[in-house]
Amino acid sequence: MLTRRLSPALLAAWLLVPALAQVPSPLEGTATNPIAVERFARPGPVAGVVARINLRDPRVAVKVLMADGLGPGGGKDCAGRLEVPSALARKHDLALALNASYFRAEPKAGGAPPVTYFVGNCGTPVGWHVAEGQVRARPVEARFEAAFVVHASGRATLHARLHQLPPDVRFAVSGSALVLEQGRLLPHPKDTVRHPRSAVGLSADGHTLLLVAVDGRQEGHSRGATLAELGELMQGFGAADALNLDGGGSTAMVVKDRATGVFTVANRPSGLATDLPSTPVERPVVDVLGVVLREAPVGAGTK
Repeated sequence: MLTRRLSPALLAAWLLVPALAQVPSPLEGTATNPIAVERFARPGPVAGVVARINLRDPRVAVKVLMADGLGPGGGKDCAGRLEVPSALARKHDLALALNASYFRAEPKAGGAPPVTYFVGNCGTPVGWHVAEGQVRARPVEARFEAAFVVHASGRATLHARLHQLPPDVRFAVSGSALVLEQGRLLPHPKDTVRHPRSAVGLSADGHTLLLVAVDGRQEGHSRGATLAELGELMQGFGAADALNLDGGGSTAMVVKDRATGVFTVANRPSGLATDLPSTPVERPVVDVLGVVLREAPVGAGTK
């Protein structure tokens, strides 16, 4: 395995384990922090960030959050207003956030060149979006029925085709396809182009959530991955099931530094700033998959 961990000093600054603590095993956090984040680099090159979240820890809560941004959101044609993941993470005080849904949005009127991904633009997920049991979007076609679900109990599941929501659904978000199912790599022969990728995965016992941002379209840093290659990466990280989320220029993972309260984009987005083309920039998106790290209830411990 060629995954490279950050130095202890950077781990401490990146919402990871304390600098003097023992480095956790691949599928575990620590007693002080149930979230472990690390960079990875593979030949290709393929690089990015992987986060492992201990779902057994009572301090952890996983949510799907709509980007209401500058507008009221809601309505038949506009589920939310686009916002960058770091702003959503700050607004909702998320320990970790990853862009989630594929979505549709219209270019700004009169724009030359046309600009679609701007803060406050009307956006609507093209798959499931359920938050606190409220359905705000449904799949527009069969391929967006693949979904990640958080149940009322806190248990998380992945589904290749979710035609009907389970009765205990609390949060749900769609991707385009499972890339890994019960430990088995799924073929995607028509997908031959490498892109930046965002993915969510679960360990075989369902106790560990994996969130992954694969950088791409950056010569010398990371070429991105096909769906098949994403499945191999997720399998290598310890996932038994994994779902491809919206990727490309939308791929962004945000982490909160607990010591300073600063929110940082952990990976390198492929989008570039209009006025400074050499500078990576977050794309405004319609929703994120977020992890909340709460204070532990009195007397509670890791299960």
